[in-house]
Amino acid sequence: MKKQDVRNKAYRLVEKVLRNQRGIERAVKEARLQPGGHSGGCAGHAFVSDPTAQQAVRLATELRAVTLDDGWTLRSPERWLTIVNHLYAECPATESNAMRYYYSGHNAVETGSHCAMDESTVYRIRQEFRHMATELACQYGLVRVVSAEELRA
Repeated sequence: MKKQDVRNKAYRLVEKVLRNQRGIERAVKEARLQPGGHSGGCAGHAFVSDPTAQQAVRLATELRAVTLDDGWTLRSPERWLTIVNHLYAECPATESNAMRYYYSGHNAVETGSHCAMDESTVYRIRQEFRHMATELACQYGLVRVVSAEELRA
């Protein structure tokens, strides 16, 4: 895979997460509200039922993945939400508001009009926002911007 293809794939995933933030939050909440199973119960072993401990462990354990309503499965959704929340919290309010509006389904022209900025400013903010999100996702081990083969070369 070409270097640019790997990077573009990372950017596309980051933007998909940003566009689906509310759906991811909803899926995480629903997954957390589902009652957990029980441990033990294998033939020949004692069954130990401690619902309080089971729930504590379930709530403390990071979700591996969630599936959104459209069928898209996202791995490590809570890590992604940490990144998204950090981005919005650390950006200047004007930029954060513009990106919230943009990623809620509006294009650059609509976002610029809504936020009193020109289209090129929206694209510049989006590019910086996307770069920062990708850097954070790399730090969390969620995406790669270089293929494994290139690292070995």
